[in-house]
Amino acid sequence: MGVDWDYVDSLIRDVMDSINRVNRYVGKPYSELSEEERLAIRYLIITMVESLNALALHIVRRHFNERPETPIHSLRVLRDGGLIDEACLRDIVALIRLRNLLVHRYWVIDDERIYWSIRNNFKCILALLDSIRGLRGR
Repeated sequence: MGVDWDYVDSLIRDVMDSINRVNRYVGKPYSELSEEERLAIRYLIITMVESLNALALHIVRRHFNERPETPIHSLRVLRDGGLIDEACLRDIVALIRLRNLLVHRYWVIDDERIYWSIRNNFKCILALLDSIRGLRGR
């Protein structure tokens, strides 16, 4: 079974929407963010990672014909397939771990630290999305 490009495009749009919305929030000084905006950033990170995980899983299963055990395993397959480099693998894994903290240990989150660590720093995700788009037609 091949890659469902309509599904891939939908997931890419979801990831891009989350990135664009986060970037709008972090375009403001941290001190000017409301509590609701800080919580919105958390939520957008979660939704971005969920869409990214679904995208990686779909590509790994349908293009590479592998059955990954975890989202990080999916990313390693993408790295081994030449879609991301080691540095971007580490960057995206860190984002997955942040998502896990947001979901499972939200009471220990330092919103200001998140703000500074994600501020306009989605280069690796954007590179991965470009690499996945480049698979079309192969």
